[in-house]
Amino acid sequence: SGADKVSINTAAVKNPELVSQLMNLFGRQCVVVAMDVKRHYINDSTEKKSYWFEVRIFGGREGTGIEAIGWAKSVEKLGAGEILLTSIDTDGTESGYDLELIRAISRAVRIPVIASGGCGSQEHILEVFRRTDVEAALAASIFHYEKATVDSVKQYLKDNGINVRI
Repeated sequence: SGADKVSINTAAVKNPELVSQLMNLFGRQCVVVAMDVKRHYINDSTEKKSYWFEVRIFGGREGTGIEAIGWAKSVEKLGAGEILLTSIDTDGTESGYDLELIRAISRAVRIPVIASGGCGSQEHILEVFRRTDVEAALAASIFHYEKATVDSVKQYLKDNGINVRI
C-alpha cells in the first residue's frame, strides 16, 4: 500500500516471531519495533536508588515484566531494523528525553534507535543527539503548540553541528 515501514509494539511482545515474519516478508529495513518503557524503582536498604526499565504494552497501560534492554537485544536478533523508544516517564512532560534510558538501549543494540517522549524544545533535540547515540528524535508538542517549526529545528540543529538529513 506504499508504506515504507511497519511499526509494531504489543503484537511483537505477544508474538515475538512476528518480528521475524515481517522481516522475511518486507526486509529488515521496514520493521520498526516500538518500545514503551517505564522505570521501576527497587526498594532496598541502601540510600542509592536502584531501578530497572520495563517494557509496557497497550499504549503503556499494561506491564509485561520484560526488562527493556534484554527485549531490545531480542528484537534486534529477531530481525527488527529500528527501535522506536518511548519513555513513559517523560512522554508528554516537555521536560526533555530520558537520556539514561536512551543511552542504555542505543548502546545495547547495533540497529538505529529513535528517541521519543519528553521533547519540549529544540534544545532537548540537540541534547539527545549530543548525549546519546540515537539515529533520530521524535518530537510532537513543540510542533503542535507551535513552539518551533520543522524547518527552524533543522536549522538550529545544523547551526549546532548536527548533520540533518533534509
